Amino acid sequence: MTIHRWAGIDDGRYSSKEIATLIKETPKHRDTLERLMKADTLIIDEISMLSDKLFQQLEEVCSLKNPDVIFGGIQLILCGDFRQLPPVPNVQYNDEGNFCFQSELFQTAVPHRVILCDIIRQQDQTLIKAIQEVSEGVELTEESLTLINSMERPLPTGPPSVKLFATNNLVDDYNRRRILNWRGELIEYSAVDTGDKKHLSKILAPQKLWLKEGCPVVLLRNFSKVLYNGLQGYIVSLGKDGPVVDFGSLGVHRITKIKFTVFSPVIGKNVAERMQYPLKLAFALSIHKAQGMTLDRFYMF
Repeated sequence: MTIHRWAGIDDGRYSSKEIATLIKETPKHRDTLERLMKADTLIIDEISMLSDKLFQQLEEVCSLKNPDVIFGGIQLILCGDFRQLPPVPNVQYNDEGNFCFQSELFQTAVPHRVILCDIIRQQDQTLIKAIQEVSEGVELTEESLTLINSMERPLPTGPPSVKLFATNNLVDDYNRRRILNWRGELIEYSAVDTGDKKHLSKILAPQKLWLKEGCPVVLLRNFSKVLYNGLQGYIVSLGKDGPVVDFGSLGVHRITKIKFTVFSPVIGKNVAERMQYPLKLAFALSIHKAQGMTLDRFYMF
């Protein structure tokens, strides 16, 4: 389960105290409160993606269990590599995207650090050295460059590789070009929007969703208990009742529209709303979106 869902933080639009009040007082968050009260240990993987702000919000929420001790007395086990992707900033919600370890709270809450030095997944010292150089961001040695270049080879036939880009604009541009050249009839699903255009532009769900049968897609939201944000699938059919998607081992599901919102903490309400199917074309993905996914074949630009 994502930390946002487990702690009832949602998309981080509320302040720490507002979230704690909502969880404590609203029936909608009854399950969240029950999870908090039962929790003894909380394990968070990919900790590098947790921002300073989110870490502090999590402490406020956990303190509902016992306000007299840090994190409500819940033991934290944090796993990950701070040399990986940093948190994504969100200016709208006053989240600058600072690493959680940059906060004073982290220094207090996490006194014990264990650095794992033994490399288990590979034994090739040349490969290990190349990975470390890339991780540290230093100029690659000739030995590492030779190793990387030696891996160039024709790919076996199979499904097209997913293209990874650094920004959503590059992802959207590539997906538009691919869907236009994809076989079959193009179906367009238009969103119903309310609010200011500048805020609507921040919503990840497209205003006009272009789909064709057989094209790859990715879920943009948790859709049910089994269909989660980031899940990949293929369009089976398209109709007035919405797209039907094959999610492999999770089965075939019809997707319905949901509401995407942009919340303003300043005025305390939504400033933009979009009703749209929580899908996006997945010929290409952003590097952030792809982190944690299992991709058989990909090409990074």
